[in-house]
Amino acid sequence: MQCGSSTETSSLFKTHNPWDLSRVPGGSSGGSAAAVSADMAPWALGSDTGGSIRQPASLCGIVGLKPTYGLVSRFGLIAYASSLDQIGPLTKDVTDSAMLLNLIAGYDEKDTTSMDMPKKDYTLSLVNDVKGMKIGVPKEYLGEGTSAEVKEAMMKVVKKYQELGATVEECSLDVGQYASAVYYIIACAEASSNLGRFDGIRYGYRTENFENLKDIYKNSRSEGFGAEVKRRIILGTYVLSSGYYDAYYKKAQKVRTLIKNAYNELFEKYDLLLTPTSPTTAFKIGEKMNNPLQMYMADICTVPVNIGGLPGMNVPCELDANGLPIGFQLIAKPFAEETIFRAAYTYEQNTNFRAEHRPTFKG
Repeated sequence: MQCGSSTETSSLFKTHNPWDLSRVPGGSSGGSAAAVSADMAPWALGSDTGGSIRQPASLCGIVGLKPTYGLVSRFGLIAYASSLDQIGPLTKDVTDSAMLLNLIAGYDEKDTTSMDMPKKDYTLSLVNDVKGMKIGVPKEYLGEGTSAEVKEAMMKVVKKYQELGATVEECSLDVGQYASAVYYIIACAEASSNLGRFDGIRYGYRTENFENLKDIYKNSRSEGFGAEVKRRIILGTYVLSSGYYDAYYKKAQKVRTLIKNAYNELFEKYDLLLTPTSPTTAFKIGEKMNNPLQMYMADICTVPVNIGGLPGMNVPCELDANGLPIGFQLIAKPFAEETIFRAAYTYEQNTNFRAEHRPTFKG
């Protein structure tokens, strides 16, 4: 198992970004994103708990969709944070994303969080037209921490949508500043519970060094979990412990509700929200490994979507001065994937990112 925004904590090996082999592909589904970007696979699936589909899609220059929570079955997924995890497609373009979502979306009686609702054909949403669409751009996503090149790319995307007939205006999501803190409390708390099943007996890694049952538990977990996974389990156990539950976990759940309500208010006015997917482009391998907090900030643009249970998509749009991809994120209200597909497809049809840019495998 691997956690984090770079794939550097994988139990197998690091994945390299095909645009620059000295850089990370993002994470945690960075392997899937790199494979699609490098044309090693036509598409792949990823699991998105706080941006693990969209963030690597941005860093690798492909399309990545995090569907609405409950739209795609999580049966078969090893749970990390059950109230946040969602399976979604990583593809070369928006059309492939719609086709793949057609195949994987739908009710599953083996998943109690799966929504029982009529099936949709998302390819019907691939319409080259955004006239009359209202798009909000939360100003907080373009503040401190977002690179100048990413901000410039976002302004170009805004201008393009305006040229295509959409109404685009600045808005505010001020409670979004608490999203990362809320996410890491809730996600780590749920992880500490979910990963308790890895005991070296029922499934997963089992140590070869044991003399009794206690040794199996202790050594299997010590050897099988990497430093980042252990860090999150310890943090999660702490916030759930007696005396700290109300101060951290319960309070985080209350703020989660505030964030959901803030999104609901925005979607009364806007069809979509537009933000950066990642505040920066791909960083060097090893650059943030000794600073967990800096690493956690890599998904600051994506975690609010998971907290709200919303759909979000990364769409590649520009390259920075180092030739690395920049992506933007489209967010919609629950189960409004069709709106995202329409806007993303329109942008894609009126720009030429994939036709003009390919991974260079430099480094």
